Amino acid sequence: MNDTPTPRTLPLAAEFVLTRRVPCAVLVTCLFEAPLWLAGTALSLPFLVLHLLTPALFAVITLGGGMGFAAQVGGLAALLATLLAHFSLQPGLLLVTLYAALPILATGVLARENGMERSAVHLAIGLATAMLAMLVMGAIQQHVGVQEVVGRVLEPLFTGMTEAQKASGGTVDPEVLNRLRTTMILIFPGSVALSLWIVWWGDVMLGRTIATYYGFYEGDQRPLSLIHFGSRMAYLFVALTAVALIASGSVKYVAINGALLVSGLLAAQGLAVTHVWLRARQMPFLTALVYFLLLIQPAMVLPFVVIGLFDTRFDYRRKYMPASGGK
Repeated sequence: MNDTPTPRTLPLAAEFVLTRRVPCAVLVTCLFEAPLWLAGTALSLPFLVLHLLTPALFAVITLGGGMGFAAQVGGLAALLATLLAHFSLQPGLLLVTLYAALPILATGVLARENGMERSAVHLAIGLATAMLAMLVMGAIQQHVGVQEVVGRVLEPLFTGMTEAQKASGGTVDPEVLNRLRTTMILIFPGSVALSLWIVWWGDVMLGRTIATYYGFYEGDQRPLSLIHFGSRMAYLFVALTAVALIASGSVKYVAINGALLVSGLLAAQGLAVTHVWLRARQMPFLTALVYFLLLIQPAMVLPFVVIGLFDTRFDYRRKYMPASGGK
């Protein structure tokens, strides 16, 4: 009796779409444009979720057809998005850079040694570079500093908050509003880049899971609980923090937001350490509580940043599942 498991295969419809450039580009364009087409309807939220899965689709395409094939699909999808926007270049550029190029590059390094960490770092660098480029371009065009650019972008938000509060008959405390404005402007670029990194890298890992399930991926298959960035990430975080403390102006602003993004990667490592530690002690309820608290109170991430920072040096998981070759 043959016990060899039958290899899983993609459904015929999925195989047809994902292995042909034009149908695949049409699918990408539909995922990318759907929230705009359905804005204001009950379907807008579900399709927004599908929209955020576009990088996962590019990860699957890259693992199945290679970076060249995925790049061609991204180019065709960007062209379609440009045509649908009546030849406006912004949607096409956004799709081909953030939604296509970055996931493709992050997925392409998964097969290398420490591919999981390389993927996360490459994606973070790409998002940070894209955010910095947009800020610098805005600063040059408006002849102001990068922080002032962010302030001008967010100003309509605060104006709307003030008008809505007055319309409801409430009073607006100028000091509270000014404090909120200052805080949001200070961390806005880093927060956006970190949020995108969480979603985009989650999509890349989802693409890896799908490719592994259907048998067309043979790269780094370690679980997320083994993620370990090494001491360079800690040095980078310390260096950015030091620059943020001693510098001024735009340099200080960029360093603060860079440190915020790096702290997110360290927090992911710290959360992995905590997950392994609690699982080894068979504490499922406490594990679920940790994730629940993170969901309702983002400030709870700070202890995990500290854990991740020290884990780059001490490797707290070496007793249970060594992350860096420790015994």
